[in-house]
Amino acid sequence: MDGEHDEVKQVVLIADDSSTVRKFVAFSLSAQNLEVITAVDGMDALEKISTAPKVDLVIVDLNMPNMDGYEFIENLRGSNLHKDVPIIILSSERSEESKRRGKEVGADVYIEKPFDADKIKYQVSKYLTLK
Repeated sequence: MDGEHDEVKQVVLIADDSSTVRKFVAFSLSAQNLEVITAVDGMDALEKISTAPKVDLVIVDLNMPNMDGYEFIENLRGSNLHKDVPIIILSSERSEESKRRGKEVGADVYIEKPFDADKIKYQVSKYLTLK
């Protein structure tokens, strides 16, 4: 008995208002034996992360309706439960100001759109111990 069958998958939350981006990122990570939760904006993401048993990593867009990525990250970093969850910003914002602010609110990585799947997979695997 090696216990592999009852192994709990690591969970990645993807928050982006573009269904195309959500699907592409989820598909990119599908080969890595991860469970993926998706959210359409920061409010949705906060709701999902608060009801999920656990989230091991977050990939978040900056420009979203209702609650943008910065505000979402600030909320996450302000919560004892999720303050240490790795956060990857995935954004079409290319300015140094956006990148600086992303780091300031607590993001670990900033990836510009358009992006390739390998870049996402590499960053995710840096933060998660993938089997």
